[in-house]
Amino acid sequence: MINAIRTVKVKKIIEECSEIKTITFNIGKKNTKNYIKPEPGQFVMVWIPGIDEVPMSISGCNDAGDWNITVKRVGECTDAIFKLKKNDFIGIRGPLGNFFKLPSKEIEKVYMVGGGTGIAPLRFLAAKINKMKIKSVIIEGAKVRNNLILTEKRNNLNNEVSELIFCTDDGSYGQKGFASETFEKAINQESIDFNSKIAVYTCGPEKMMYSIFKVCEEKEIELQASLERIMRCGCGLCGLCAVDPIGLLVCKDGPVFNSKILREMEDFGKYKRDLSGKKIPLE
Repeated sequence: MINAIRTVKVKKIIEECSEIKTITFNIGKKNTKNYIKPEPGQFVMVWIPGIDEVPMSISGCNDAGDWNITVKRVGECTDAIFKLKKNDFIGIRGPLGNFFKLPSKEIEKVYMVGGGTGIAPLRFLAAKINKMKIKSVIIEGAKVRNNLILTEKRNNLNNEVSELIFCTDDGSYGQKGFASETFEKAINQESIDFNSKIAVYTCGPEKMMYSIFKVCEEKEIELQASLERIMRCGCGLCGLCAVDPIGLLVCKDGPVFNSKILREMEDFGKYKRDLSGKKIPLE
């Protein structure tokens, strides 16, 4: 059933910040037949009739069957999603893919680093980690203040994370610089002996995640990263999300990959595929 399109009604729309909205729809109660509860890191294929179908990370859910997707207007399909109104209908397939694995019992501190709308699934993850009573830090990065998602919701998140750090490329809010640079500064303040008790999760622009990966490799810290690729099918048929040289598919084997697998990916941080399947450099 996860690959069958289900028609759902838009229940609520929240304007997170400039050009970013969170859309809530009800997929059915958890005791409904064929209901599968999503986990942080999974995604859905969102179908807008007459336009296109695109993958979107799930940014939250509750026991009543309300699921969230957080959308930035970047193309024709996301523009159509962005223009949805309450009670409009869309098509949903999912949840698809794997998900972030929760920290092991040896972990005492968690860093979650998100860039742009990549912070959305990490906000979903933070609620799960909070139940484990582990110290956690969220670093949210954006180009400018108006692109930050969590600033207006800081009071709500204070119950879920120990520390919330903001950074912007232009310094208009929080620390000036990239999220990866802010993360590196924070990690450098940790004790070397404590590194084995730290876990890192990241989602956002791949070059940002690659920089975080290099820091984690140097510090011998385990990382889980959620990759984004062009997907037509979401179930391993089209091959557009294949990564070389290991041939794993982001839609089926990911989108979340750990340090061990990331080390084997020559494409990571460097290349993706276009709609023809041709490899092109990441911007």
